[in-house]
Amino acid sequence: MTVQNTKNQQNTRYTDLGQINASQKILETMCSHTQMRYGMIRKKEGNKWNNWCVYDDQSQQIIDQNSDIYVKIYREIRKGLAPIFIDDIDRCAEQQWGELLQKFGLKSYISYPILNKNDTIVGHLSFMNDEPVQFDRIKLETLFPFCGDMIVIDFSSTTERRHLKSILEQERSYSRNRDLVLSSLAHDLHNPVSIIKLLSQYLGENLENETQKSLAKKIEDASARIKGVIDDILDFSNTRFGRDIERYTELVNIEPLIKQVLDEFEVMHQNTVITNMQLPLHVHGDKNKMGRAFVNLISNAVKHGEPHKEIEINAFIEKDNFVFSVTNQVTAIHPPNIPDLFKPFVRGSASKGLGLGLYVTKEIAKFHQGDIDVLTDGKKITFKLLIPIK
Repeated sequence: MTVQNTKNQQNTRYTDLGQINASQKILETMCSHTQMRYGMIRKKEGNKWNNWCVYDDQSQQIIDQNSDIYVKIYREIRKGLAPIFIDDIDRCAEQQWGELLQKFGLKSYISYPILNKNDTIVGHLSFMNDEPVQFDRIKLETLFPFCGDMIVIDFSSTTERRHLKSILEQERSYSRNRDLVLSSLAHDLHNPVSIIKLLSQYLGENLENETQKSLAKKIEDASARIKGVIDDILDFSNTRFGRDIERYTELVNIEPLIKQVLDEFEVMHQNTVITNMQLPLHVHGDKNKMGRAFVNLISNAVKHGEPHKEIEINAFIEKDNFVFSVTNQVTAIHPPNIPDLFKPFVRGSASKGLGLGLYVTKEIAKFHQGDIDVLTDGKKITFKLLIPIK
């Protein structure tokens, strides 16, 4: 087989089957030292040999990978661990090698085994040229073991990187599927739960028996809690899938909205709520989303604060921001890891929710080009929702 002068259509000096720059640089450097036009690293995987990467100095295709002779060469190489150095086949002492290389259209050839720390062969370095070359064998025998060690590290790190990438893709797929399932489930449950809540309210207003009225109220409270979880899931799925991105749809009268939320909590929870509101202005934003943020921050204080202790709520304008803050006494022995609080599905040790409330609230703040600050002194914790009023 003769050397083909076909140029690489991608006009590149490299053909990297493993996408490994380190091995390519080794091949490029060693081609320079050996004066060879073509270098290749082969990797042994089980009983198979595969190209790891190649370097073609002049973008020439010298070897046909599927050639029977090509396979024969590597079969001969695998018989032992001895390196092969041939600078000119006309002076080659091994006639069989001269004949094989001549069939390839090659005049010079080097092969060096790549060994791991157990002295097991894991690959080969090969260099070829269609012309005789001159190289310093003693120098090469010093360099090749070092190159082999570097390539073994490259084999290992690249294999590990591919494995981790595969795991990451699996986790991403799992995460996408989980988000889709949660979103579909929330949509399917939203209307039935809303109907249960409305019916329980109706029963509570029209029943005369106090026991039955109490049971209806419990159903209403339970359905309200379930609806809160469903709303969190819907908000979560919207942020994950990039839905509902329209911004600043209306001027919101904040004070009545906060009072409405507080009225709902006053009925459902026993905590004393202290409120301080100084809101002479309307705030530009999304009323429903802001309501969800208020509910989530107050719910967080109820769930994770000291039972029956005061919850302090402040709402005011500070500089160019509307600020809604919720302060409660903490029960945790160790202070919380603040960044983790806003990750989805991160829950407190005693929480029975999904761990989406603070994540959704953070996304609502970002939706309004705002943010959330967290302040804690070990005894109390304050969540401050800041939304620009401009």
